[in-house]
Amino acid sequence: MKKKQLTFMIAGFLLIVAGCKDTAMGPLATNGDIPGVISNLQVTNVAGGAKITYTLPDDEDVLYVVAEFISASGAARTVKASAYTNYIILDGFADTQPREVTLYAVNRSESRSKPVAVNINPLKANLHVVYESLKVRETFGGINALFTNDESGEYVFYTLIKDEDGGWVSYDRLYTNAKERDYSVRGLESEPTDFAFFFTDKWKNSSDTLFTTMTPLFEVALDKSKWKHLPLPNDTYVPEFADWRVENLWDGTTGLIFYVKPNLEDLALPNWFTIDLGQEAKFSRIRVNQLSHNDAWMFQGGAPKEFEVYGSNAPAADGSWDSWTLLSEYESVKPSGRPLGDLSNEDRAVAIAGEDFTFPLEVDSYRYIRFKTKRTYGGNLNVMIAELTLWGQPVN
Repeated sequence: MKKKQLTFMIAGFLLIVAGCKDTAMGPLATNGDIPGVISNLQVTNVAGGAKITYTLPDDEDVLYVVAEFISASGAARTVKASAYTNYIILDGFADTQPREVTLYAVNRSESRSKPVAVNINPLKANLHVVYESLKVRETFGGINALFTNDESGEYVFYTLIKDEDGGWVSYDRLYTNAKERDYSVRGLESEPTDFAFFFTDKWKNSSDTLFTTMTPLFEVALDKSKWKHLPLPNDTYVPEFADWRVENLWDGTTGLIFYVKPNLEDLALPNWFTIDLGQEAKFSRIRVNQLSHNDAWMFQGGAPKEFEVYGSNAPAADGSWDSWTLLSEYESVKPSGRPLGDLSNEDRAVAIAGEDFTFPLEVDSYRYIRFKTKRTYGGNLNVMIAELTLWGQPVN
């Protein structure tokens, strides 16, 4: 008897499971009625798309609206909008060709209404506006690209070079949604090089391509084994801990840092430190690596926001400024522009890679540099930097 009861219980359980599975796979309801037709369609064409407003049928069973159209590539696309709104947004159009869009109301039984067709005429896509803002120029060790992205769209910026066989090779790509980018592609020899530049968006649309031939300016990384600290009387270089000393700025790694002691007497901004490079050189650029081992340090705390770099070949022993020449003023830029503590993936990538700052072409050659921090991201008086790197043309 007990065996029979157990058999019935198992069979009943399997029936319940099977019933639940069938219900989950089906529509939300089984009402066979067809929804009413969408009406009062109005089109507002926008950059790269359109906004279509409408009146839903007077039917409480309507769950969503679906729009169908053919993309420029010939693929069918479907966009849905909840019944809690009275509009649908269509985007991802790379051209301004007119397109027919078909809309349906769909109920909980997944039954569609009769179709309603409307034409849209997308305006110029922001992808092309960004491309039109692109300016490229030669720089030390590569090329420099400037462009604006006022709508903060998500794009990939490609740099291609022509190889020895005459084929195009992807050399670099940048993922960005920053409103402005001043971006340099490095690591190239100082010889005439054929370049191609273009943008793509998240719908796999591509902009036009800019073709040009440029010759990167010659530079080499200055030998850090020659560097040493030059402690001058009015410099600020006392670390919070002995392991966080200024010499970590040229140890070849961002793992060890320079971190000024925060409770030094009379600590204030601006403050500065001095480095003997061990050789005279005409500088091309400096890379500043902020602390990047954790999100809590990126673009905040004592990371330099505004700073100046000075050069000298005979620094005064008393630390006075008369023997120093201002080479350039710089400002670090957080790509996203977000407030302190709010980081985008692009922010993190820049913090980890370091920021490059170019010297004016007309600067003379120097052996000593002074790094003067005027403002930090977090307002800290104690400066925090992970690594410094200099490029240029050594003298003799």
